Amino acid sequence: MSATYNMREAQASLPKLCRSGRRFVISNRNRPVVVALPVDDFEALMETLDVLGDPAAMKAVQSARAGKTKYRSLNLADENFGL
Repeated sequence: MSATYNMREAQASLPKLCRSGRRFVISNRNRPVVVALPVDDFEALMETLDVLGDPAAMKAVQSARAGKTKYRSLNLADENFGL
C-alpha cells in the first residue's frame, strides 16, 4: 500500500519523500495524478513488461506453469536467460 499526499504536502516534503525509498502517490483535489516509486521497483516493472511482451518467454512461462517442462536454472549471463 502506498501513501497518498496532496500537492501541497508533497511539495513541502518532496526531498524527504524521495529519500524514503517508498512508493507514494501525489493527488490533486483528491484525484491521483502522479505515482512515484523507487528505481529498483521501476526496473523490476520494466523487466516484467519485457517478459510479458516477449512471445518466446511467455511460451516458456506458460509451459512451466502447465507442468509441461521441467525446471531449468536461469543463465543470468545470457541476454535471454537461457530460455
